[in-house]
Amino acid sequence: MRQDPHSTQSRRPRLGRAATALTLLGAAIGLSPAAPAPATVSAAGTASTRVFTADAQPTWQTNGTVWAVTHVAGVIYIGGSFSTVRPPGAAPGTREVARDNLAAFDARTGNLLPLSHRFASPQHTFGESKPDVSCDVDWDAQTYTCDTIYRIKASPDGSAIYVAGDFTTVDGQARSKIAAFPTANATRVNPSLDPGFVPTGVNSRVRALAVGSSAVYAGGLFTQAGGQARERVAAFDRRTGGVTAFNANADGEVIAISLSADETRLVVGGNYNTLNGVAQHALGAVSPTTGQSTAWAWRGVPRTSYITDMTADSNAVYLTANGEGTWDGRAAVDPQTGKLLWFDSCLGASWAVALHGDLLYTGSHAHNCNDTDGGFPEQATDQAEPRYYRLLAQTTRGNSTTIQYWFPSTNGGDPNIPATRSPSKLGPRAMASDGRSLWVGGQFTTVNNVPQQGLTRFTLTARSKAPSTPAAPTVQNSGQNQVTVTWRGVEDLDDPTVTYQVYRGSTLVYRGRASAKPWETSKSYSFTDRGLTAGTTVRYTVRAVDARGTAGAFSPAATATVGRSVEPAEDWSDPWSGGWNQQDPWSETDWNWGW
Repeated sequence: MRQDPHSTQSRRPRLGRAATALTLLGAAIGLSPAAPAPATVSAAGTASTRVFTADAQPTWQTNGTVWAVTHVAGVIYIGGSFSTVRPPGAAPGTREVARDNLAAFDARTGNLLPLSHRFASPQHTFGESKPDVSCDVDWDAQTYTCDTIYRIKASPDGSAIYVAGDFTTVDGQARSKIAAFPTANATRVNPSLDPGFVPTGVNSRVRALAVGSSAVYAGGLFTQAGGQARERVAAFDRRTGGVTAFNANADGEVIAISLSADETRLVVGGNYNTLNGVAQHALGAVSPTTGQSTAWAWRGVPRTSYITDMTADSNAVYLTANGEGTWDGRAAVDPQTGKLLWFDSCLGASWAVALHGDLLYTGSHAHNCNDTDGGFPEQATDQAEPRYYRLLAQTTRGNSTTIQYWFPSTNGGDPNIPATRSPSKLGPRAMASDGRSLWVGGQFTTVNNVPQQGLTRFTLTARSKAPSTPAAPTVQNSGQNQVTVTWRGVEDLDDPTVTYQVYRGSTLVYRGRASAKPWETSKSYSFTDRGLTAGTTVRYTVRAVDARGTAGAFSPAATATVGRSVEPAEDWSDPWSGGWNQQDPWSETDWNWGW
Protein backbone atom coordinates (compact mmCIF):
# COMPACT_ATOMS: atom_id res chain seq x y z
CA MET A 1 0.00 0.00 0.00
CA ARG A 2 1.09 3.59 -0.58
CA GLN A 3 2.16 5.91 2.15
CA ASP A 4 -0.15 8.72 3.23
CA PRO A 5 0.41 11.33 0.49
CA HIS A 6 -0.92 14.09 2.71
CA SER A 7 1.68 13.88 5.46
CA THR A 8 2.90 17.28 6.60
CA GLN A 9 5.93 16.05 8.50
CA SER A 10 9.02 18.21 8.02
CA ARG A 11 6.91 20.85 6.38
CA ARG A 12 6.94 24.60 6.74
CA PRO A 13 10.23 26.30 6.13
CA ARG A 14 10.45 29.87 7.34
CA LEU A 15 8.02 31.34 4.86
CA GLY A 16 5.77 34.26 5.63
CA ARG A 17 7.77 35.68 8.53
CA ALA A 18 7.87 39.00 6.76
CA ALA A 19 5.36 40.58 4.42
CA THR A 20 7.96 40.76 1.67
CA ALA A 21 8.44 37.01 1.73
CA LEU A 22 4.76 36.38 1.12
CA THR A 23 4.62 39.06 -1.54
CA LEU A 24 7.48 37.41 -3.38
CA LEU A 25 5.77 34.05 -2.98
CA GLY A 26 2.60 35.42 -4.55
CA ALA A 27 4.48 36.92 -7.45
CA ALA A 28 6.43 33.71 -8.03
CA ILE A 29 3.32 31.59 -8.43
CA GLY A 30 1.30 34.09 -10.40
CA LEU A 31 -1.09 34.99 -7.61
CA SER A 32 -1.94 38.56 -8.42
CA PRO A 33 -4.18 40.29 -5.88
CA ALA A 34 -4.76 43.04 -8.41
CA ALA A 35 -6.72 40.82 -10.78
CA PRO A 36 -9.79 42.77 -11.94
CA ALA A 37 -13.13 41.70 -10.53
CA PRO A 38 -16.37 41.22 -12.45
CA ALA A 39 -18.30 44.47 -12.56
CA THR A 40 -21.42 42.98 -11.03
CA VAL A 41 -19.97 41.90 -7.70
CA SER A 42 -19.87 43.91 -4.49
CA ALA A 43 -16.88 45.92 -3.34
CA ALA A 44 -13.71 43.99 -2.65
CA GLY A 45 -13.37 42.58 0.83
CA THR A 46 -16.99 43.19 1.90
CA ALA A 47 -19.85 40.82 2.69
CA SER A 48 -23.56 41.18 3.36
CA THR A 49 -23.89 37.83 5.15
CA ARG A 50 -23.70 37.72 8.94
CA VAL A 51 -20.87 35.66 10.42
CA PHE A 52 -21.71 32.68 12.64
CA THR A 53 -20.94 32.98 16.34
CA ALA A 54 -17.87 31.16 17.62
CA ASP A 55 -19.77 29.35 20.37
CA ALA A 56 -20.04 25.68 19.35
CA GLN A 57 -23.49 24.20 19.89
CA PRO A 58 -24.38 20.76 21.35
CA THR A 59 -23.74 18.24 18.58
CA TRP A 60 -23.57 14.48 18.21
CA GLN A 61 -20.08 13.02 18.01
CA THR A 62 -18.30 10.19 16.21
CA ASN A 63 -15.62 7.75 17.33
CA GLY A 64 -13.50 8.41 14.27
CA THR A 65 -12.79 10.87 11.48
CA VAL A 66 -15.49 12.67 9.50
CA TRP A 67 -14.30 13.25 5.93
CA ALA A 68 -17.57 14.39 4.32
CA VAL A 69 -20.46 16.67 5.29
CA THR A 70 -23.37 17.78 3.11
CA HIS A 71 -26.83 19.26 3.57
CA VAL A 72 -29.97 18.26 1.69
CA ALA A 73 -33.54 19.31 2.48
CA GLY A 74 -33.12 19.80 6.21
CA VAL A 75 -30.84 16.81 6.74
CA ILE A 76 -27.10 16.81 7.44
CA TYR A 77 -25.29 13.74 6.09
CA ILE A 78 -21.80 12.84 7.30
CA GLY A 79 -19.37 10.21 6.05
CA GLY A 80 -15.94 9.07 7.09
CA SER A 81 -14.17 6.38 9.05
CA PHE A 82 -16.19 5.68 12.21
CA SER A 83 -18.30 2.87 13.67
CA THR A 84 -20.41 4.67 16.27
CA VAL A 85 -21.92 8.03 17.08
CA ARG A 86 -22.79 9.35 20.53
CA PRO A 87 -24.84 12.25 21.94
CA PRO A 88 -23.51 15.70 22.82
CA GLY A 89 -21.40 15.65 25.95
CA ALA A 90 -21.02 11.86 26.04
CA ALA A 91 -17.51 10.60 26.77
CA PRO A 92 -15.84 8.18 24.33
CA GLY A 93 -17.20 4.66 24.73
CA THR A 94 -20.46 5.76 26.38
CA ARG A 95 -24.04 5.97 25.05
CA GLU A 96 -22.84 4.92 21.61
CA VAL A 97 -25.13 4.12 18.69
CA ALA A 98 -23.86 1.99 15.78
CA ARG A 99 -23.32 3.90 12.55
CA ASP A 100 -20.89 2.53 9.99
CA ASN A 101 -19.13 5.39 8.18
CA LEU A 102 -22.44 7.10 7.33
CA ALA A 103 -24.93 8.97 9.52
CA ALA A 104 -27.60 11.64 9.25
CA PHE A 105 -28.93 14.34 11.58
CA ASP A 106 -31.88 16.69 11.60
CA ALA A 107 -30.40 20.06 10.62
CA ARG A 108 -32.80 21.99 12.83
CA THR A 109 -32.76 19.94 16.04
CA GLY A 110 -29.45 18.15 15.63
CA ASN A 111 -31.12 14.81 16.42
CA LEU A 112 -29.76 11.53 15.02
CA LEU A 113 -31.84 10.13 12.14
CA PRO A 114 -32.48 6.48 11.11
CA LEU A 115 -30.01 6.33 8.18
CA SER A 116 -27.76 3.31 8.77
CA HIS A 117 -25.96 1.01 6.34
CA ARG A 118 -22.98 -1.33 6.35
CA PHE A 119 -19.96 -0.43 4.22
CA ALA A 120 -17.24 -3.03 3.73
CA SER A 121 -14.18 -3.98 1.71
CA PRO A 122 -11.75 -6.94 1.74
CA GLN A 123 -9.28 -7.31 4.58
CA HIS A 124 -5.59 -7.13 3.74
CA THR A 125 -2.40 -8.01 5.61
CA PHE A 126 0.61 -5.76 5.95
CA GLY A 127 3.04 -5.89 3.06
CA GLU A 128 6.54 -4.58 2.79
CA SER A 129 5.37 -1.00 3.30
CA LYS A 130 3.06 0.35 5.95
CA PRO A 131 -0.68 0.43 5.18
CA ASP A 132 -2.50 3.61 4.31
CA VAL A 133 -3.14 5.10 7.74
CA SER A 134 -6.46 6.57 6.59
CA CYS A 135 -7.80 3.00 6.44
CA ASP A 136 -9.01 0.93 9.40
CA VAL A 137 -5.76 -0.58 10.66
CA ASP A 138 -5.34 -3.30 13.28
CA TRP A 139 -1.74 -2.72 14.26
CA ASP A 140 -1.62 -5.77 16.53
CA ALA A 141 -3.01 -8.22 13.96
CA GLN A 142 -1.22 -6.34 11.15
CA THR A 143 -4.34 -6.24 9.00
CA TYR A 144 -6.33 -3.41 7.50
CA THR A 145 -9.52 -2.69 5.59
CA CYS A 146 -10.28 0.39 3.50
CA ASP A 147 -13.98 1.23 3.53
CA THR A 148 -13.88 4.96 4.34
CA ILE A 149 -16.40 7.40 2.83
CA TYR A 150 -14.56 10.48 1.56
CA ARG A 151 -17.29 12.44 -0.22
CA ILE A 152 -21.05 12.88 -0.12
CA LYS A 153 -22.77 14.98 -2.79
CA ALA A 154 -26.42 15.60 -3.55
CA SER A 155 -28.13 15.55 -6.93
CA PRO A 156 -29.09 19.01 -8.20
CA ASP A 157 -32.76 18.32 -7.45
CA GLY A 158 -31.95 17.02 -3.96
CA SER A 159 -33.66 13.68 -4.61
CA ALA A 160 -30.58 11.57 -3.88
CA ILE A 161 -27.19 11.59 -2.23
CA TYR A 162 -24.12 9.88 -3.69
CA VAL A 163 -21.36 8.62 -1.41
CA ALA A 164 -17.85 7.69 -2.53
CA GLY A 165 -14.70 6.28 -1.02
CA ASP A 166 -12.91 2.95 -0.59
CA PHE A 167 -15.77 0.50 0.01
CA THR A 168 -16.68 -2.38 -2.32
CA THR A 169 -20.00 -3.48 -0.82
CA VAL A 170 -22.98 -1.81 0.87
CA ASP A 171 -25.23 -4.02 2.98
CA GLY A 172 -23.60 -7.00 1.29
CA GLN A 173 -24.39 -5.78 -2.22
CA ALA A 174 -21.61 -4.93 -4.66
CA ARG A 175 -21.02 -1.21 -5.02
CA SER A 176 -17.68 -0.30 -6.52
CA LYS A 177 -16.56 2.77 -4.55
CA ILE A 178 -19.77 4.77 -5.21
CA ALA A 179 -23.36 4.25 -4.00
CA ALA A 180 -26.62 6.21 -4.06
CA PHE A 181 -29.47 6.64 -1.57
CA PRO A 182 -32.80 8.47 -2.03
CA THR A 183 -33.45 11.37 0.34
CA ALA A 184 -37.26 11.16 0.51
CA ASN A 185 -38.55 10.79 4.08
CA ALA A 186 -34.99 10.67 5.43
CA THR A 187 -36.13 12.28 8.69
CA ARG A 188 -38.48 9.35 9.39
CA VAL A 189 -37.11 6.22 7.73
CA ASN A 190 -33.81 4.58 6.82
CA PRO A 191 -33.48 5.20 3.07
CA SER A 192 -32.70 2.04 1.12
CA LEU A 193 -29.68 1.62 -1.12
CA ASP A 194 -30.60 2.66 -4.66
CA PRO A 195 -30.92 -0.67 -6.51
CA GLY A 196 -30.53 0.91 -9.96
CA PHE A 197 -27.30 2.84 -9.51
CA VAL A 198 -24.60 0.15 -9.70
CA PRO A 199 -21.16 1.34 -10.81
CA THR A 200 -18.66 -1.47 -11.40
CA GLY A 201 -14.97 -2.01 -11.90
CA VAL A 202 -13.62 1.07 -10.12
CA ASN A 203 -10.25 -0.36 -9.15
CA SER A 204 -9.07 2.09 -6.47
CA ARG A 205 -10.11 4.92 -4.20
CA VAL A 206 -12.63 7.58 -5.18
CA ARG A 207 -11.67 10.77 -3.40
CA ALA A 208 -13.62 13.42 -5.32
CA LEU A 209 -17.26 13.64 -6.37
CA ALA A 210 -19.57 16.00 -8.25
CA VAL A 211 -23.16 15.38 -9.35
CA GLY A 212 -24.79 16.94 -12.38
CA SER A 213 -28.25 16.65 -13.89
CA SER A 214 -27.44 13.47 -15.79
CA ALA A 215 -24.01 12.26 -14.62
CA VAL A 216 -22.00 11.55 -11.50
CA TYR A 217 -18.33 12.59 -11.80
CA ALA A 218 -15.60 10.93 -9.76
CA GLY A 219 -11.92 11.54 -9.20
CA GLY A 220 -9.32 9.67 -7.22
CA LEU A 221 -6.59 7.08 -7.60
CA PHE A 222 -8.38 4.61 -9.89
CA THR A 223 -7.22 3.76 -13.40
CA GLN A 224 -10.23 1.71 -14.51
CA ALA A 225 -14.01 2.02 -14.25
CA GLY A 226 -16.71 -0.16 -15.73
CA GLY A 227 -14.16 -2.29 -17.53
CA GLN A 228 -12.67 0.70 -19.33
CA ALA A 229 -9.51 2.71 -18.86
CA ARG A 230 -10.27 5.82 -16.87
CA GLU A 231 -7.21 7.57 -15.47
CA ARG A 232 -8.30 9.09 -12.16
CA VAL A 233 -11.35 10.89 -13.59
CA ALA A 234 -14.60 9.28 -14.77
CA ALA A 235 -18.29 9.93 -15.27
CA PHE A 236 -21.19 7.60 -14.55
CA ASP A 237 -24.80 7.68 -15.69
CA ARG A 238 -26.79 9.11 -12.79
CA ARG A 239 -29.56 6.56 -13.23
CA THR A 240 -27.65 3.33 -13.84
CA GLY A 241 -24.08 3.92 -12.73
CA GLY A 242 -22.74 2.88 -16.12
CA VAL A 243 -19.58 4.57 -17.37
CA THR A 244 -20.29 7.33 -19.90
CA ALA A 245 -18.30 8.41 -22.95
CA PHE A 246 -16.71 11.21 -20.92
CA ASN A 247 -12.97 10.58 -20.95
CA ALA A 248 -10.41 12.78 -19.21
CA ASN A 249 -7.21 11.72 -17.52
CA ALA A 250 -4.72 12.94 -14.94
CA ASP A 251 -1.34 11.49 -14.05
CA GLY A 252 -1.75 11.89 -10.28
CA GLU A 253 -4.43 11.75 -7.60
CA VAL A 254 -7.56 13.82 -8.18
CA ILE A 255 -8.75 15.02 -4.76
CA ALA A 256 -11.48 17.56 -5.53
CA ILE A 257 -13.79 18.27 -8.47
CA SER A 258 -16.59 20.76 -8.95
CA LEU A 259 -19.14 21.51 -11.62
CA SER A 260 -19.64 25.14 -12.50
CA ALA A 261 -23.08 26.45 -11.60
CA ASP A 262 -24.26 26.16 -15.22
CA GLU A 263 -22.72 22.65 -15.60
CA THR A 264 -20.61 23.68 -18.60
CA ARG A 265 -17.26 23.11 -16.88
CA LEU A 266 -15.87 20.43 -14.62
CA VAL A 267 -13.00 21.84 -12.58
CA VAL A 268 -10.45 19.18 -11.63
CA GLY A 269 -8.10 19.63 -8.68
CA GLY A 270 -5.56 17.40 -7.01
CA ASN A 271 -1.91 16.44 -6.97
CA TYR A 272 -1.19 15.78 -10.63
CA ASN A 273 1.21 17.25 -13.18
CA THR A 274 -0.61 16.62 -16.46
CA LEU A 275 -4.28 16.84 -17.42
CA ASN A 276 -5.27 15.13 -20.64
CA GLY A 277 -1.59 14.67 -21.43
CA VAL A 278 -0.73 18.37 -21.21
CA ALA A 279 1.51 19.80 -18.50
CA GLN A 280 -0.84 21.43 -16.02
CA HIS A 281 -0.20 21.09 -12.32
CA ALA A 282 -2.96 20.55 -9.76
CA LEU A 283 -5.81 22.53 -11.35
CA GLY A 284 -7.66 22.72 -14.66
CA ALA A 285 -11.05 22.27 -16.29
CA VAL A 286 -12.64 19.91 -18.81
CA SER A 287 -15.90 19.58 -20.68
CA PRO A 288 -18.43 17.63 -18.57
CA THR A 289 -19.67 16.00 -21.78
CA THR A 290 -16.47 14.89 -23.51
CA GLY A 291 -13.72 15.30 -20.94
CA GLN A 292 -11.67 17.46 -23.29
CA SER A 293 -9.68 20.26 -21.68
CA THR A 294 -11.11 23.78 -21.73
CA ALA A 295 -9.44 27.18 -21.41
CA TRP A 296 -7.58 27.69 -18.16
CA ALA A 297 -5.61 30.90 -17.68
CA TRP A 298 -4.12 30.47 -14.23
CA ARG A 299 -1.20 28.03 -14.09
CA GLY A 300 0.22 29.33 -10.83
CA VAL A 301 -0.22 26.47 -8.35
CA PRO A 302 3.32 25.69 -7.14
CA ARG A 303 4.77 22.23 -7.75
CA THR A 304 4.82 21.57 -4.02
CA SER A 305 1.17 22.57 -3.54
CA TYR A 306 -1.97 20.70 -4.50
CA ILE A 307 -5.72 21.29 -4.44
CA THR A 308 -7.72 19.66 -1.64
CA ASP A 309 -11.35 20.86 -1.79
CA MET A 310 -13.72 22.95 -3.91
CA THR A 311 -17.13 24.53 -3.90
CA ALA A 312 -18.86 26.80 -6.42
CA ASP A 313 -21.51 29.45 -6.84
CA SER A 314 -22.60 31.51 -9.84
CA ASN A 315 -19.55 33.78 -9.47
CA ALA A 316 -16.60 31.43 -9.05
CA VAL A 317 -15.13 28.13 -8.00
CA TYR A 318 -13.50 28.43 -4.58
CA LEU A 319 -10.67 26.11 -3.68
CA THR A 320 -8.31 25.17 -0.88
CA ALA A 321 -4.71 24.01 -1.08
CA ASN A 322 -2.10 22.08 0.85
CA GLY A 323 1.45 23.31 0.31
CA GLU A 324 4.74 21.78 1.28
CA GLY A 325 6.65 24.91 2.20
CA THR A 326 4.66 27.20 -0.07
CA TRP A 327 1.13 28.40 -0.85
CA ASP A 328 -1.63 26.51 0.93
CA GLY A 329 -4.42 29.02 1.34
CA ARG A 330 -7.60 29.71 -0.63
CA ALA A 331 -8.42 31.15 -4.04
CA ALA A 332 -11.37 32.03 -6.27
CA VAL A 333 -11.23 31.24 -9.99
CA ASP A 334 -13.58 31.86 -12.90
CA PRO A 335 -14.49 28.31 -14.08
CA GLN A 336 -15.19 29.45 -17.64
CA THR A 337 -11.76 30.94 -18.26
CA GLY A 338 -9.57 29.74 -15.42
CA LYS A 339 -8.83 33.37 -14.58
CA LEU A 340 -7.73 34.01 -11.00
CA LEU A 341 -10.15 36.34 -9.19
CA TRP A 342 -8.45 36.49 -5.79
CA PHE A 343 -6.27 34.51 -3.43
CA ASP A 344 -5.09 34.67 0.15
CA SER A 345 -1.51 34.09 1.16
CA CYS A 346 -2.17 32.35 4.48
CA LEU A 347 0.22 29.61 5.51
CA GLY A 348 -1.18 26.40 7.00
CA ALA A 349 -2.70 23.55 4.97
CA SER A 350 -6.39 24.00 4.06
CA TRP A 351 -8.63 20.96 3.58
CA ALA A 352 -12.29 21.93 3.84
CA VAL A 353 -14.47 24.62 2.29
CA ALA A 354 -18.12 25.69 2.40
CA LEU A 355 -20.15 28.69 1.26
CA HIS A 356 -22.70 30.51 3.38
CA GLY A 357 -24.14 33.45 1.49
CA ASP A 358 -21.21 35.55 0.30
CA LEU A 359 -18.86 34.23 2.98
CA LEU A 360 -16.42 31.38 2.53
CA TYR A 361 -15.67 29.14 5.52
CA THR A 362 -12.63 26.89 5.54
CA GLY A 363 -10.91 24.35 7.72
CA SER A 364 -7.13 24.47 7.93
CA HIS A 365 -4.27 24.83 10.37
CA ALA A 366 -3.53 28.42 9.39
CA HIS A 367 -0.75 30.00 11.40
CA ASN A 368 0.24 33.06 9.37
CA CYS A 369 -2.22 35.29 7.48
CA ASN A 370 -0.22 38.46 7.92
CA ASP A 371 -0.47 39.52 4.26
CA THR A 372 -4.22 38.99 3.98
CA ASP A 373 -6.62 41.73 5.06
CA GLY A 374 -8.03 40.92 8.49
CA GLY A 375 -5.32 38.32 9.11
CA PHE A 376 -2.80 37.69 11.84
CA PRO A 377 1.00 37.41 12.23
CA GLU A 378 2.99 34.19 12.54
CA GLN A 379 1.60 32.09 15.37
CA ALA A 380 3.45 28.76 15.15
CA THR A 381 6.84 28.79 13.46
CA ASP A 382 9.55 29.45 16.07
CA GLN A 383 6.88 30.31 18.66
CA ALA A 384 7.22 29.09 22.25
CA GLU A 385 3.53 28.14 22.28
CA PRO A 386 2.47 27.34 18.69
CA ARG A 387 -1.12 28.11 17.82
CA TYR A 388 -3.20 27.29 14.76
CA TYR A 389 -6.43 28.93 13.59
CA ARG A 390 -8.24 25.89 12.22
CA LEU A 391 -11.47 27.62 11.21
CA LEU A 392 -11.63 30.80 9.12
CA ALA A 393 -14.32 32.92 7.48
CA GLN A 394 -13.64 35.36 4.66
CA THR A 395 -15.35 37.41 1.98
CA THR A 396 -15.79 36.10 -1.56
CA ARG A 397 -16.76 39.06 -3.74
CA GLY A 398 -14.49 41.44 -5.59
CA ASN A 399 -10.82 41.15 -6.46
CA SER A 400 -9.54 40.53 -2.94
CA THR A 401 -10.64 38.78 0.22
CA THR A 402 -10.90 39.88 3.84
CA ILE A 403 -10.69 37.48 6.77
CA GLN A 404 -13.57 38.03 9.18
CA TYR A 405 -13.07 38.17 12.92
CA TRP A 406 -14.23 34.62 13.67
CA PHE A 407 -11.71 32.30 15.29
CA PRO A 408 -13.23 29.24 16.94
CA SER A 409 -10.87 26.32 16.77
CA THR A 410 -10.33 22.62 17.23
CA ASN A 411 -7.32 20.53 18.04
CA GLY A 412 -5.60 18.59 15.28
CA GLY A 413 -6.64 15.11 16.36
CA ASP A 414 -6.45 12.48 19.07
CA PRO A 415 -3.21 13.20 20.96
CA ASN A 416 -3.06 9.56 22.04
CA ILE A 417 -2.63 8.30 18.47
CA PRO A 418 0.97 8.45 17.22
CA ALA A 419 1.51 10.63 14.16
CA THR A 420 2.79 7.59 12.26
CA ARG A 421 -0.59 5.88 12.71
CA SER A 422 -2.85 8.73 11.66
CA PRO A 423 -3.42 10.95 8.64
CA SER A 424 -1.83 14.33 9.25
CA LYS A 425 -3.58 15.84 12.25
CA LEU A 426 -5.12 18.89 10.67
CA GLY A 427 -8.41 19.03 12.60
CA PRO A 428 -11.34 20.03 10.30
CA ARG A 429 -11.69 17.93 7.13
CA ALA A 430 -15.20 18.78 5.85
CA MET A 431 -17.95 21.35 6.32
CA ALA A 432 -21.38 22.42 5.05
CA SER A 433 -23.93 25.14 5.78
CA ASP A 434 -27.63 24.38 6.13
CA GLY A 435 -28.51 28.09 6.03
CA ARG A 436 -28.84 28.31 9.83
CA SER A 437 -25.76 26.46 11.05
CA LEU A 438 -22.27 25.61 9.88
CA TRP A 439 -21.49 21.91 10.41
CA VAL A 440 -17.82 20.93 10.66
CA GLY A 441 -16.41 17.42 10.59
CA GLY A 442 -12.88 16.14 10.97
CA GLN A 443 -10.26 14.43 13.12
CA PHE A 444 -10.54 16.72 16.13
CA THR A 445 -11.33 15.64 19.68
CA THR A 446 -11.81 19.13 21.16
CA VAL A 447 -13.61 22.30 20.03
CA ASN A 448 -12.70 25.57 21.74
CA ASN A 449 -10.75 23.43 24.23
CA VAL A 450 -13.87 21.46 25.23
CA PRO A 451 -14.10 17.69 24.50
CA GLN A 452 -16.02 17.15 21.26
CA GLN A 453 -15.08 14.48 18.72
CA GLY A 454 -15.49 14.38 14.97
CA LEU A 455 -18.41 16.78 14.46
CA THR A 456 -19.50 20.22 15.66
CA ARG A 457 -21.70 23.12 14.55
CA PHE A 458 -21.94 26.89 14.85
CA THR A 459 -25.12 28.95 14.54
CA LEU A 460 -26.26 32.48 13.86
CA THR A 461 -28.60 32.58 16.84
CA ALA A 462 -26.38 31.38 19.69
CA ARG A 463 -24.90 33.85 22.13
CA SER A 464 -21.48 35.08 21.20
CA LYS A 465 -18.55 33.15 22.60
CA ALA A 466 -17.65 34.64 25.99
CA PRO A 467 -14.22 36.22 26.40
CA SER A 468 -11.64 34.12 28.19
CA THR A 469 -11.02 34.49 31.91
CA PRO A 470 -8.25 36.92 32.85
CA ALA A 471 -5.39 35.70 35.00
CA ALA A 472 -5.25 37.15 38.50
CA PRO A 473 -4.27 40.82 38.29
CA THR A 474 -1.27 42.22 40.08
CA VAL A 475 -1.75 45.05 42.55
CA GLN A 476 0.82 47.57 43.69
CA ASN A 477 0.45 49.89 46.63
CA SER A 478 2.01 53.23 45.71
CA GLY A 479 1.98 54.54 49.29
CA GLN A 480 -0.20 57.48 48.33
CA ASN A 481 -3.68 56.27 49.27
CA GLN A 482 -3.89 54.51 45.96
CA VAL A 483 -3.48 51.10 44.37
CA THR A 484 -2.50 50.31 40.79
CA VAL A 485 -4.14 47.22 39.26
CA THR A 486 -2.47 45.59 36.25
CA TRP A 487 -3.80 42.70 34.16
CA ARG A 488 -3.03 40.82 30.96
CA GLY A 489 -5.29 40.83 27.92
CA VAL A 490 -7.87 38.14 27.25
CA GLU A 491 -8.99 36.58 23.99
CA ASP A 492 -12.42 36.61 22.42
CA LEU A 493 -13.07 34.39 19.41
CA ASP A 494 -15.76 36.48 17.72
CA ASP A 495 -15.16 40.05 19.00
CA PRO A 496 -11.84 41.82 18.38
CA THR A 497 -12.27 44.20 21.33
CA VAL A 498 -13.87 43.85 24.75
CA THR A 499 -14.66 46.06 27.69
CA TYR A 500 -12.41 45.29 30.65
CA GLN A 501 -14.12 45.81 34.01
CA VAL A 502 -12.21 46.17 37.27
CA TYR A 503 -14.09 45.58 40.52
CA ARG A 504 -13.03 46.58 44.02
CA GLY A 505 -14.99 44.08 46.03
CA SER A 506 -18.46 44.24 44.46
CA THR A 507 -18.06 47.81 43.19
CA LEU A 508 -17.22 48.48 39.58
CA VAL A 509 -14.45 51.09 39.66
CA TYR A 510 -13.20 51.04 36.08
CA ARG A 511 -14.11 50.00 32.58
CA GLY A 512 -12.36 50.53 29.27
CA ARG A 513 -12.22 48.92 25.83
CA ALA A 514 -9.12 47.23 24.44
CA SER A 515 -7.98 44.35 22.25
CA ALA A 516 -9.13 40.77 22.71
CA LYS A 517 -7.28 39.37 19.70
CA PRO A 518 -5.67 36.03 20.57
CA TRP A 519 -2.33 37.17 19.15
CA GLU A 520 -2.32 40.26 21.39
CA THR A 521 -2.89 38.64 24.80
CA SER A 522 0.66 39.51 25.87
CA LYS A 523 -0.36 43.15 26.19
CA SER A 524 -0.96 44.44 29.70
CA TYR A 525 -3.34 47.12 30.93
CA SER A 526 -3.47 49.03 34.22
CA PHE A 527 -5.73 51.28 36.26
CA THR A 528 -4.90 53.35 39.33
CA ASP A 529 -7.58 53.39 42.03
CA ARG A 530 -7.12 56.64 44.00
CA GLY A 531 -8.58 58.28 47.08
CA LEU A 532 -8.55 55.12 49.15
CA THR A 533 -8.31 54.95 52.95
CA ALA A 534 -4.91 54.05 54.28
CA GLY A 535 -4.70 50.83 56.23
CA THR A 536 -7.72 49.21 54.60
CA THR A 537 -7.52 45.95 52.68
CA VAL A 538 -8.87 46.07 49.14
CA ARG A 539 -9.71 43.16 46.84
CA TYR A 540 -9.72 43.40 43.03
CA THR A 541 -11.06 41.20 40.24
CA VAL A 542 -11.17 41.74 36.48
CA ARG A 543 -13.45 40.43 33.77
CA ALA A 544 -14.13 41.14 30.08
CA VAL A 545 -17.46 41.78 28.37
CA ASP A 546 -17.86 41.60 24.58
CA ALA A 547 -19.74 44.02 22.34
CA ARG A 548 -22.89 41.87 22.52
CA GLY A 549 -22.96 41.91 26.31
CA THR A 550 -21.61 38.40 26.84
CA ALA A 551 -19.46 38.49 29.97
CA GLY A 552 -16.53 36.26 30.73
CA ALA A 553 -15.78 34.89 34.16
CA PHE A 554 -14.09 36.95 36.85
CA SER A 555 -10.38 36.56 37.36
CA PRO A 556 -9.00 35.20 40.61
CA ALA A 557 -8.84 37.98 43.19
CA ALA A 558 -5.79 39.98 44.20
CA THR A 559 -5.62 41.94 47.47
CA ALA A 560 -3.54 44.77 48.89
CA THR A 561 -3.42 46.94 51.99
CA VAL A 562 -3.63 50.61 51.17
CA GLY A 563 -0.60 52.63 52.35
CA ARG A 564 -0.65 56.15 53.77
CA SER A 565 0.58 59.03 51.67
CA VAL A 566 3.76 60.64 52.99
CA GLU A 567 3.36 63.64 50.73
CA PRO A 568 0.96 66.57 51.13
CA ALA A 569 -2.35 66.08 49.44
CA GLU A 570 -2.05 66.78 45.75
CA ASP A 571 -4.39 68.49 43.35
CA TRP A 572 -5.39 65.67 40.96
CA SER A 573 -7.06 68.00 38.52
CA ASP A 574 -6.14 67.33 34.91
CA PRO A 575 -6.47 70.34 32.59
CA TRP A 576 -7.04 67.95 29.71
CA SER A 577 -9.77 65.83 31.22
CA GLY A 578 -11.52 68.08 33.69
CA GLY A 579 -9.95 66.36 36.68
CA TRP A 580 -10.34 63.09 38.53
CA ASN A 581 -13.88 62.55 39.73
CA GLN A 582 -13.97 59.86 42.36
CA GLN A 583 -17.73 59.59 42.01
CA ASP A 584 -17.45 58.73 38.33
CA PRO A 585 -16.50 55.03 37.99
CA TRP A 586 -16.33 55.33 34.19
CA SER A 587 -13.58 57.95 34.16
CA GLU A 588 -10.66 56.77 32.04
CA THR A 589 -8.27 59.59 32.96
CA ASP A 590 -6.02 57.27 34.95
CA TRP A 591 -5.68 54.29 32.68
CA ASN A 592 -2.43 53.17 31.23
CA TRP A 593 -2.55 50.62 28.41
CA GLY A 594 1.02 49.63 29.09
CA TRP A 595 2.15 48.83 25.57
